[in-house]
Amino acid sequence: MKKQILIAVSLFLGLVYAISSCSSTRNANENVVNKVMEDHESDGYTFPEGIYYTYQFETDKPAYDFDVEALIEKLAAEDIPVKNLWYKAASSSCVPPGSSMGMSVMVDAVLIVQTSEKTAALGGLGFQRITAASMGNCAYRVSRYIFTK
Repeated sequence: MKKQILIAVSLFLGLVYAISSCSSTRNANENVVNKVMEDHESDGYTFPEGIYYTYQFETDKPAYDFDVEALIEKLAAEDIPVKNLWYKAASSSCVPPGSSMGMSVMVDAVLIVQTSEKTAALGGLGFQRITAASMGNCAYRVSRYIFTK
């Protein structure tokens, strides 16, 4: 009997782990959002053609604890036609891939949204339209959120 309970608990915990480690999420408007990590610094990066907006972070303090998932939910609630979202977190150091040494620098947070059409609603959410997308310096670890319906 104890063996059966142990097996059942193990299977249940395995199922919980498998579900929680999935990198896809579904937002309020039934978009599937897949997250991938990209390196925009080592080999350069070319953004796909499109319409871009950048998020205007508060300039008086670093955005160390910015909640990008909450912003994604807000974009979904406003029915913004997002195709891609790139986010580079703020940091007080820059560590290139393969290095164990970090350079002590202030890395600003950058958040860029690509939309399928121009939308004025993004202005009210703290975004500004840009003509050329760039993640700035130390863009070795950029989270890209790919939106599909």
